Amino acid sequence: MFAKSIKIPLFATPVWGFDLPEDDARAINAGLLSMLDAWFTPRPELRPGETWQTTHDLHEQNEFAPLYPFVDQAIQMSIEGLGLDDKNYVITGCWANINPPGGFHPPHTHPNNLISGVYYMQTPVSADEIIFHDPRPQAHVIHPVLTQPVPEVQTTIGVEAKPGRMLVFPSWLRHSVKPNYTNDERASLSFNVMLTDYVNKHSMPQWSGFRRDGKRA
Repeated sequence: MFAKSIKIPLFATPVWGFDLPEDDARAINAGLLSMLDAWFTPRPELRPGETWQTTHDLHEQNEFAPLYPFVDQAIQMSIEGLGLDDKNYVITGCWANINPPGGFHPPHTHPNNLISGVYYMQTPVSADEIIFHDPRPQAHVIHPVLTQPVPEVQTTIGVEAKPGRMLVFPSWLRHSVKPNYTNDERASLSFNVMLTDYVNKHSMPQWSGFRRDGKRA
């Protein structure tokens, strides 16, 4: 018999979660949702499964100002959590997503950024989760039958999304959103961050959707 046994978790992928105070979240969400409703009325026509997205300049809009201190604190804490010495950053893009009934986001990353985040304003029941995918291709080679869920061998992990919650994660981490099977819209705000010294060497975030003028991006 062994004198001691240990399990060493190697190469962990951090995902940070931050919940805003309820009163702040309620006021911020109301302002952002009102802005989006004005921008997307009437709603653009979509093909099945598509979502509405704004341009990536929401951090320059007045309605973003009340949320900015929380975004800044979350970014600073995440950069510190990565052990980085340089905490000077720039938001390279910030946009809103509206998932109508049937809308979803396929697995994707946010290229040419350091960290990315998402803040939730409205999450209907059964459309209240973001899925993160194991970035190691070898982890998908074999899937033995499990007696119970074990985090170390799961290739996807769902994290609860709820109004007032902000999640921050490495931009290279693949993530997705399952189809919205409710009759209500799911609304969130996403942002990308890059260290200031690198900002002249990276290209703009890659994304697709509908601009606020209703045209396809």
